[in-house]
Order: sequence, then C-alpha cells, then structure tokens
Amino acid sequence: MTDETLPERTALYRLYDADDVLLYIGISNSPDFRWRAHLYSDSKKWAPLATRRTDEWFETRSKAEAAEVAAIQAERPRFNGTHNFTQAWFSPTIWTPIRGARKCNVISERIRLEIEAGHWAAGMRVPSGSQIATETGASLSTTAKALRPFIRSGVLSVHGGRGVFVNPYTPDRPDADLRPAA
Repeated sequence: MTDETLPERTALYRLYDADDVLLYIGISNSPDFRWRAHLYSDSKKWAPLATRRTDEWFETRSKAEAAEVAAIQAERPRFNGTHNFTQAWFSPTIWTPIRGARKCNVISERIRLEIEAGHWAAGMRVPSGSQIATETGASLSTTAKALRPFIRSGVLSVHGGRGVFVNPYTPDRPDADLRPAA
C-alpha cells in the first residue's frame, strides 16, 4: 500500500467542561485543529466551556462517522444538534401513495394518527417533508401545507437545520389540539 491508498485515520473526539459534563462529540483527522476551530467560531458560544478532550482513533473516516452517530445518540452531548434526537417511526404501510385530490387532508390525517398512536412522540424528529412527499406521491408544497397547521398550533416545531420535531404535551394543549384547524 502506498501513502495515497492508505485509509484516512479519523478521530472521534469528545469535549467536556470542568465538571466533566459532555458538551460535544465530533470527528476530525486533526482534532487539535478542530478544537481550535470550535474555540474561534462565532456560532459556537459553548466552546470556551470545554476544558478537556478525549480522542478515539479509527482507521477510516466511514468507521469514525458511524461511531460518531452511535455515540451522539447514546451519550446525548449537550451541544450536538445533528443525530441528537430520536427519529419518529415511519411506517410504509400507513404512508402509501395517495390517489386523487385532497392529498393535503389525507397527509394531515395521517400525521394526526401517527401522533395520537404515539408513533411520533414528544422530542422525536418527524420524517422530512421530502420523505413524506416521496412516500405519498404528493408535492413538497402539499406536504408543507399539511404540516403547517400542526406547526401553527404548537404540536410540531421547526428547528432550523435539524428538522421538524414533536413538542411535549402541556396542560394548555390537550389531545384535542392534535386535530389541526382547517
């Protein structure tokens, strides 16, 4: 094997604060450089809290990426957005292609049923609009229109760059609120 064909070693790094609270998990082939990049990023307000780092090395980037996803989902670091959620259940038996008109109403009803059945529970990320559109044969705009009443009523919320999530139930939002207003 020549240097050009060697797999790229990649580190899975964890950043901790002074109280040993896990702040962030990431991967890099240069964790020292990456930690400095976090420190000097305007968007990483949490980075100065990091006082300790651990590194776990993998022979390939793809192995490190798989380990990163598993670690974030298992360890729930405080400041990871990506992968730090539970994906809502998405059944191909329910989300079949819709024929005819009123696709928006059918999608809204399916969303309501998923939430009522507990398949889409508080804190879960729901399937993307494009995934719903693909499964149902609807357009992205129809899917967005079907999601909109749930977002307006507070049943679902949009977290930029991360997706749409089910909000926790509160006393002022009983189960009856799951039926979106027309």
